[in-house]
Amino acid sequence: MPREDLPTRLAPDEAGALWARQAALQAEASEVLAQLDLLACASRLGVPERIGSAASGLMVFRDLDLGVRCRAPGAREVLTALLPVLAHPGVLEVHYREETGERSPSGRPQDERHYFVLRYRTPAGQAWKVDLSVWQSDAERGQVESARRLRDLDPELRQVILWIKDVWSRRPEYPEQVGGVDIYAAVLEHGVRTPADFAAHLEARSSPHERPAR
Repeated sequence: MPREDLPTRLAPDEAGALWARQAALQAEASEVLAQLDLLACASRLGVPERIGSAASGLMVFRDLDLGVRCRAPGAREVLTALLPVLAHPGVLEVHYREETGERSPSGRPQDERHYFVLRYRTPAGQAWKVDLSVWQSDAERGQVESARRLRDLDPELRQVILWIKDVWSRRPEYPEQVGGVDIYAAVLEHGVRTPADFAAHLEARSSPHERPAR
């Protein structure tokens, strides 16, 4: 979608529809957790916590993130605890990566985890992606605090973020190339207030003249 075709104004009825959809997605996410009995299974390993948009209250599509703070469980222990979830008839696909030791995603011990991506279809036919990180540490995670800060933002800023996320979630580059973190930074650090503003921000960011010297 060209930048000139992106919206520059959000009508009150459109804003109401955005928040109604967000609330509906949050309710669906809670149903997914209950249907999979995911919190109970994860609690056998440690402390499960919603993270991402499921915690910040800024959901625009069916993508649920959950983290579990643990004390270094092994792969067998993790898989045994989560077997009822993985074997649930509604779970159509499971991707698992053991990101421990030198396979830590950041290279740091505190980011070691067992990482799952589930594709789940609810009894009502809704397709959900569930990201589950079983951390090797029981320390507080930064994602929880980040979600809390987003939830506590001024309502007008939250609406701007939800609006831009909703528009971008329909684009092919979301969320792999352009994701929620990019939108949060643009709104909170660069004064972006509309989807058109955000497109201009991305263009400026990708310009060679805007890139920091290395």
